[in-house]
Amino acid sequence: MTLRTNLFPDPNVANTIFKCVPMLCTVDFPTVSGFRWLRATTSGSGDIYAQYQLTGVDLPRAGVYHIHAICYAQGSGALFRVYAGVGNGFTILHETGIADNETKVIDADITIPANATQLLIRVVPPSTVGKFILIREILLESKSTYATAVGGGGFRASSPATPCHSADAAHRDGDAR
Repeated sequence: MTLRTNLFPDPNVANTIFKCVPMLCTVDFPTVSGFRWLRATTSGSGDIYAQYQLTGVDLPRAGVYHIHAICYAQGSGALFRVYAGVGNGFTILHETGIADNETKVIDADITIPANATQLLIRVVPPSTVGKFILIREILLESKSTYATAVGGGGFRASSPATPCHSADAAHRDGDAR
């Protein structure tokens, strides 16, 4: 039996205890077709983004992980990025572009270095004021427990409070707790 755990602290994008930090954009949390999204809408110019910062007890240990998310962009030039804070700088662990009017499933392996002090999960909306990027179903799971045989993780993976076992993961509905 393989224990699978989503290490992302806010899998339901509730923005209650674990908050998204916006820069030069507005953030809201609409529900569309039954799914809750984080929407980052450009409101200025410069280094525009919305991000989650995993530090301290929320920072996974060094190792190989699988990152999953679903993104949609209205406008061109949107990005999904994952950074590791190392020393006084940041290293990009993963980057995916999202085209105008595109829904993209992000599935990538990342390696968190041993000397990382934080992990940033960032979305960059298009640079045009009023355009936006949406993100949902954020999953950060140890690569060793990421099970493609049961759907490859994603929304079937559990929240931090509810580990799911590979034997019953296929029977879970959404992000059931």
